[in-house]
Amino acid sequence: MVNDARPQRVSYGPATFVAALVNILIVEVALWLTVPWIALAVFVVPLLVVDVVVAAILTSRSGTLAQVGRGMLIGLIAAPATLVVFLPGFFLAQALGLV
Repeated sequence: MVNDARPQRVSYGPATFVAALVNILIVEVALWLTVPWIALAVFVVPLLVVDVVVAAILTSRSGTLAQVGRGMLIGLIAAPATLVVFLPGFFLAQALGLV
């Protein structure tokens, strides 16, 4: 046989996409609700830690659970990336007296 027709293992699928969207929604809302009051960010950190632990456990599984874990990890990148993009501009605007 010229072609070995084994089915390919799917790493990403609809479950990954949905998990990433839900994770972004929950984590981003929690993050942006606490950004004006940095002291309240203490309540978001445990949410992020639990989210990372659950995502790591799910990623080590197989099938759809692994896809959900990967989606959660992808979604977790959104919160720090948003802060990295938004906060320097916010601090610059604040220093210029625009905010």
